[in-house]
Amino acid sequence: MISRSIFGFVNKSLKFSSNSIIKCSSKNKNMIINQSIKNYSTTNNNNSNNNNNNNNNNNNNNNNNNKTFKNEEIRGQSLNQQEEYNEISDAYKFRMVERPDLLTISSFFRYPEGGIEEYANLSKGTAFLVKAPSNFLSKPNNSLYCISCAHITHPFHFPNLYKEEQYGWIYLLGEKNIKVQLEYRDQKTGKLLNVIPLKPPFHLHPMLDLVVFKVDEDDFNKTNLPYQTTIMELEHYEFPKEGHEGKLYGYQLQSESENIMKPIETPYVFHFGETPERFYVSTRNPSPMGICGGPVINIENEVIGMIEGLAKIDQSIISKATDPDKKQFLNKTNNNTVFIPSQELNRFLSKIDMSYDSNGNVNSIDVEGFFSKL
Repeated sequence: MISRSIFGFVNKSLKFSSNSIIKCSSKNKNMIINQSIKNYSTTNNNNSNNNNNNNNNNNNNNNNNNKTFKNEEIRGQSLNQQEEYNEISDAYKFRMVERPDLLTISSFFRYPEGGIEEYANLSKGTAFLVKAPSNFLSKPNNSLYCISCAHITHPFHFPNLYKEEQYGWIYLLGEKNIKVQLEYRDQKTGKLLNVIPLKPPFHLHPMLDLVVFKVDEDDFNKTNLPYQTTIMELEHYEFPKEGHEGKLYGYQLQSESENIMKPIETPYVFHFGETPERFYVSTRNPSPMGICGGPVINIENEVIGMIEGLAKIDQSIISKATDPDKKQFLNKTNNNTVFIPSQELNRFLSKIDMSYDSNGNVNSIDVEGFFSKL
C-alpha cells in the first residue's frame, strides 16, 4: 500500500489553533425510493402481518413490555390520549427500522511521472445515492446522484490531510491521476462483491467537504448485483435540537490489506450546530474509520445530513488554552462526529441538477458565482 487511508484535516471553523484537527474516518431488480429508509411495521394495526411484527417487537423489548401498545388498549380513550399513543408509537418506528443498504467508495491513483504505473489504493469511505431535490428552482426529472466526502476522492485538495514530510507526493496528484468506484460488499464478511466505476465530472463543493457524481440508474438495476441499493430523499426537516437522537450509518474499515469493510450503525445524540454548514453529534464511542460519507438519520427516519468526519483534538492543546471560552469550545467539540446538514446537500445538488440538459450532458457552471448570489 502506498498510504494508509486515514486522514486528519484542520477544522478551519474552529479558528482557535492550527493544531485543532478533524480526524477523518475515511480509512477505510428495482431501486427503492426511500424517505423512511425501509418499510417498517407499527403496533397499531390488526392484520396478521402486523401481529407477527408485534410478537417480534415484544421479544426484542422484554424489559419494556409496558411500552408496547395495541389497539385494544386505547379503545374508549380520549382523542388526546390516542394522539399521545400515536406519538409514542411513531417514536418506536425508528427502533424497528432496518439499516439502509449503502455502498462503499474507493479512490485509486497512479503517477507515471513518479514511477507508479499501476493504480494503488488512495482512500476508502462510505457513499449513498440520492434523488435530485424537488423545488421551484429545479427542473422535474429523475436524476440520480451519488454523494460522499471530497477528501476521499480528492485528498490533494485538502492540504492538511497528511504530514508533508511523510506524504509529500500527494500534492503532486490531480484528477488526471485518480479513478473512483462504488462498491457492493458482503454484508456479513465485508468482502468486495461488485464495483461500479464513477465517471467524471467530479462536482466538488467550493467550501465544504462534499463531492457529487451523476450516476446512471440502469447501473444499479442489473440482476447480478448482490442487493438493492437504498436511494435516500433529502427532505426538509425540523432543525435538530440538543438531545435529539438518531443513528449514523456507514461502513467500518476492518482490514486495509484484505480490503474488508463491514456495515455499522451508531446511535448518536445531537449536540449543537456550529454553523449552518456544520453540525455536531456525540456518540458513545468515536466514529470509526470508513464511516465518512455515510448518512445521518434522525428518529423520524429523515436523512438530516452526511458524515464529514471526527473532531479529534489533542488533549495537550486543550490544556494549553488560556481563554476559558476557547477551552470550553474545544472540550465541547472533541470526539464529536461532524456532519454536513441536508439543507446544504440539497442546495448543492439543486445547482448541479440544473446544469444538466435533457440529454444528460453537463453545461459549464460557475459554482462559486452561484453561491455568491444566494
